[in-house]
Amino acid sequence: MGEAKLNQVVVDSGPIIHLSEIEVLPLLQIFSPIHLPDAVWSETVERGRVASSALSGLPNIQRHALSSEDVAQFVRENALEKLQAGECECLCLCKNLKVVTLLTDDLAARDAAKRLGITPVGSLGVIVRAYRDGRISLEEAERCISDLDSTSTLFVTRAIVELAIRELKKI
Repeated sequence: MGEAKLNQVVVDSGPIIHLSEIEVLPLLQIFSPIHLPDAVWSETVERGRVASSALSGLPNIQRHALSSEDVAQFVRENALEKLQAGECECLCLCKNLKVVTLLTDDLAARDAAKRLGITPVGSLGVIVRAYRDGRISLEEAERCISDLDSTSTLFVTRAIVELAIRELKKI
């Protein structure tokens, strides 16, 4: 699989919201393209969680409208009834586009992604990748991880924050 294919992601609302809350949404530019289903746009922009300009201003965002019938069939076939609309559209889009990475902070969506052979990456993982790729400094990465815990609405334990910072220092 080519590097371009591995760099593609589908994004769920969690990382968009949480990275926006700590004012580092542009870190998503480490991925290209970023596939964004309409349900996620609705959950983030239309519900006032993220400014439209912040999200549409990212040059690598590609919005996708999925047919409700296709998504419903995908949900039934894969027993995803407990997931929210955005998560279902994300997983369906991953399968339709053969994208192997889903950006999500939702535990149930992460479990479903793994079951479907899709790699879930959360907001913490985005920050670690940005540091690993040289886009941000170690100090900035540590600050971002701490801010996810103290400022954002992401539920993350202090132990996970400390583990993530220790892992950063190993890179």
